[in-house]
Amino acid sequence: MATLEPAHRGYEYQDLLVACRLVDVMLGSIKTIHVDEKLVPEDRFDDLTTEDETGCRERVQVKYTADTDRPLTLATFTNDKRQLRLDCLISTAVTDRDGPGIGTTESSFRIVLRDVVPTDVRLLEILKPAVLDPGPFVRGMNSVR
Repeated sequence: MATLEPAHRGYEYQDLLVACRLVDVMLGSIKTIHVDEKLVPEDRFDDLTTEDETGCRERVQVKYTADTDRPLTLATFTNDKRQLRLDCLISTAVTDRDGPGIGTTESSFRIVLRDVVPTDVRLLEILKPAVLDPGPFVRGMNSVR
């Protein structure tokens, strides 16, 4: 019998990250927030959407794994088991940019994964550090971008 514990932990993980952004709303740095809301058809970034006072919009998808040493794999982006197939992610970003995000000054799309650094050389060849590093999702969070 399969246990639902990993799914529940995934929701707890997502809820904690959303709570950090809700604090930003209370502090006034975030103007609007949408949680668990599909804003475009086939939305792949529906976990969290925020917009700050300057019109910068961030769309976030959170993916949890109970395996603490699970490396990020190429399959993550080539099949749809985790709903992170690359063509679907890009389609969501384009649809959002041309739809609900049309009036924003800047948009970013972020996937927050609990996976560790990949070991697949094919994936390591294409994944490079962000040139303009947006920083971790939460200040002080140890992450690789």
